[in-house]
Amino acid sequence: MAITIDTSEIKFFIKAMTLNSKKLFNSMIDYYNQLLRLNPDDATKIYMGIGEEYLSKGDYDGAIKAFNKVLQKESDNTAALMKLGKAYLDTGLNAQAVEVLRKFTVLDTTNSVAYYMLGDASFKIEENNEALSALQSAVSLNPGYAEAYFKMGIIYDHRSEYDNAIDAYKKAVSVNPNFAKAYQSIGLAYEGKGLRDEAVKYFKKSIEIEEKGKVS
Repeated sequence: MAITIDTSEIKFFIKAMTLNSKKLFNSMIDYYNQLLRLNPDDATKIYMGIGEEYLSKGDYDGAIKAFNKVLQKESDNTAALMKLGKAYLDTGLNAQAVEVLRKFTVLDTTNSVAYYMLGDASFKIEENNEALSALQSAVSLNPGYAEAYFKMGIIYDHRSEYDNAIDAYKKAVSVNPNFAKAYQSIGLAYEGKGLRDEAVKYFKKSIEIEEKGKVS
């Protein structure tokens, strides 16, 4: 019969884990599992707690291991998928982030942040069509998602599709009028089109916002 672990015991184990070397991670987990014969619910709570604690300390390697432990037990755990995807993205493991976030968006089609992260990770591995599709889903779910419009603009710029880039950047500033980087990017896109006068207008707007201390 599995032993039920109360919240205080989970917190104690999380604290103990963070005080020990990362090299002991797997051996400690295995020993703890054998000792308490955890049922799946208890194990999920522990591993999620460990992962969140590691994330809070900026220890992405430990967090990734912990969230993967959750997914070994519950492959469709969306909370673990989301946090794992972000951990991969934050550490530059973009291909892994794409894989995890794709799975998340199949299970949950309502999370605009997950689509944004999928778009960001996809762009970083040069899968631009998937990136644009994901970002479009993000803004469809959240029309006020300025960063998603901005990221779309960056992808269009990367393709030298300046008109599309300008349209995306202008949507970003329509949502966030103090988005200095977006104004600067509009200027660069106009410069790419050879329209210097238009470019200067947006460069000036970007500088004006920065000088007011309202950089987005």
